[in-house]
Amino acid sequence: MMERWLGEIEGTQKKQSLMQHALAVKEFTESHTQKIAVHKVNRLKAGTYVSDVLLQSGVSQKTANRKISSLSSMWRWLIKRGFVEDNPWQSQGSFGNANKLDSAKRAYTSQELIYLLEANPIRVVGQRYGTVLYDLIRLGLLTGCRIGELCELRVDDVIIDQQALRITCGKTKNSRRIMPVHLLAWPIIQRRVASSTDGWVISGLTPGGPDGKRSWIVVKRFTTFR
Repeated sequence: MMERWLGEIEGTQKKQSLMQHALAVKEFTESHTQKIAVHKVNRLKAGTYVSDVLLQSGVSQKTANRKISSLSSMWRWLIKRGFVEDNPWQSQGSFGNANKLDSAKRAYTSQELIYLLEANPIRVVGQRYGTVLYDLIRLGLLTGCRIGELCELRVDDVIIDQQALRITCGKTKNSRRIMPVHLLAWPIIQRRVASSTDGWVISGLTPGGPDGKRSWIVVKRFTTFR
């Protein structure tokens, strides 16, 4: 059933999302010693899995919610195709305050920002990605753009006469926008455009991950540097 479901939604979701869906279903099936038919998964079985397996595994509530959402999505497809009558995963996740669900995330303090700006990433991650991080940290601070948005900027997306950037991709439709660039950030954009060898503002990046994101390795290098 999982393979049929993923086969039908392939092309409508990113490869990373498809992999996460498959992993969530696989983990659920592996929690049973014997195979179980989809129509025999009732609310009690689903709730027992969430309480006794998923939440006891040590994952964050956010991760648990994502896995429950994957299972719920599959069961909605099963209902649509007539294999089951109801969705036992509906409302099994926690829908509390997002800040409470991921309390580990917080804003940097002023002192932490100073540490990041004063440190030299080249000494930590090497010349290639160190120079990239040096510029991206400053561009991120002064534009508010996501790291993925900055890595996906093409030279053609730089509007020279307006000193602005054309953001053409993002998590939502509202992410597409024209953004004026701060005076302190504009020299970085100019330097990057002038030195680009492949049509990208941040040139020389190697795409990685299931969806071939240009920011994939950069994010990992930033985690190491931070």
